[in-house]
Amino acid sequence: MANTYTWDINQLDAKINQDELQNVVYMIHFSYSAYDQENPEYNASYIGTAGVEYDPENPFTPYDDLTKDEVISWILETVSIDFLNEYVDSKIELLKTPVDEYLSPPWSDTIN
Repeated sequence: MANTYTWDINQLDAKINQDELQNVVYMIHFSYSAYDQENPEYNASYIGTAGVEYDPENPFTPYDDLTKDEVISWILETVSIDFLNEYVDSKIELLKTPVDEYLSPPWSDTIN
């Protein structure tokens, strides 16, 4: 299976002021998506959140200086990339080879 993976950072929740700092991020809302390279209409996403804590022992990055890669690294401190890959890969496989179907009742409820 050859899937391509992408990240979207949908929103960053931040404390307006914390320890004399501004816009201290504490929650990341993200989407992690995959699509099959051979057949891109097969795609799936994981939508989640990752909580982060400001640690005064570590360097602080001002909000305006944040990069997508840095925020993704924070997500990966709380969520396993293996879990994310397995999740979206399995969803794509279910699209390719469904195991369930959703049926309407075989009778009609119309009034004559």
